[in-house]
Amino acid sequence: MQSADYGAAALAARAEITDVIHRYCHATDRRRWWLMDSVFHEDATCHLSVIGGSWREFVKQGEALLTHVGVTLHQVGNIQIALEGDVAHTETYITAFHRVPADAPPGGPFGGTGEAYDAVFGARYIDRFERRDGVWRIAVRQSAAEFRHYRPVNEGGLAAVPDKFRGQWGDEDVSAPVVAGWREAPRARDAQTLELLAARAEIADVVNRFCHMVDRHRWELMDDVFHADATSRFLDSVRNMDEVRASGQMMLGPLTGTHHQTGNMLIKVEGDTAWAETYVIAFHAVPTTAPPGTFWGGRDEPYEGVAGGRYVDRLERRDGRWKIAERQTLVEWRHDQPVREGGLGQVPAQFRGQRGDADVSRPVVAALLDRK
Repeated sequence: MQSADYGAAALAARAEITDVIHRYCHATDRRRWWLMDSVFHEDATCHLSVIGGSWREFVKQGEALLTHVGVTLHQVGNIQIALEGDVAHTETYITAFHRVPADAPPGGPFGGTGEAYDAVFGARYIDRFERRDGVWRIAVRQSAAEFRHYRPVNEGGLAAVPDKFRGQWGDEDVSAPVVAGWREAPRARDAQTLELLAARAEIADVVNRFCHMVDRHRWELMDDVFHADATSRFLDSVRNMDEVRASGQMMLGPLTGTHHQTGNMLIKVEGDTAWAETYVIAFHAVPTTAPPGTFWGGRDEPYEGVAGGRYVDRLERRDGRWKIAERQTLVEWRHDQPVREGGLGQVPAQFRGQRGDADVSRPVVAALLDRK
């Protein structure tokens, strides 16, 4: 296999390598350190920022570094993979969020200041993967830091949400079914058959279609995302599909813009059932006219609300189509800030994205819309 190869074997390799990268982030954010056995070869090395050495030394240092840190969310973006036989070189863009509590001890990149703050880092992972005994794992990991931003905590309505609806660590988190198989057999893996690759691709489309649906307000796509008897939990509320549609229209309809961008996606397929965990960062432009009392309620001044979290889904294949049967949305962090658009404020609305058929993205979903 070479970099320009996109045949079935190369696609399977790329999917497996991508899973490893995403598993690393999941292991860190959920503090499931045992999962790192499925990320690194035993003789691997890892150096990130101020910590590093053998991968086991790195994990111990990382665990100690995050002991006094609250929520973390390592969201992956661009991934480039260059295949060279049983070796692969990868570059992964990442934005990493860290909530540092007021009582964190001083010193280090997450040192306490007496007040809680958010630390947001932008970086790249540069990895050398090797396939040994048919299994892709990281042999060498390095990182390149690109930016760091520290800001006071400003959670808005999220501050009143109980921790159990914001994601947990270890076995308490609802994502356990997605990675359970790796605990039972850390070196086992699903054979990346064409059928499995197709299922993963369709599931990813369903998850991403949801984001398109809410951002473009194409609620007619609900039937192409959820089964009719599906349920969806947002924080502490569980809703059926009619309630999801009504709630979405009520909460998001008055906003002047939303942008739900997905990142890491771990998918476990077992027959006609699948579990998926998807990282998401969601932007909301909230005008003064938005009704108060909702999660994105209006205030005396317009503001931007940015939240990071995860969709944890159980999907079922019925009549040959994958759709969500159960969704849980976990909001891990939120930051509200004044509107500061700079030059974008002068750009005409038609160049900033529209709702419904007015948006230039219609050809992407035309087949689904026209079928209806």
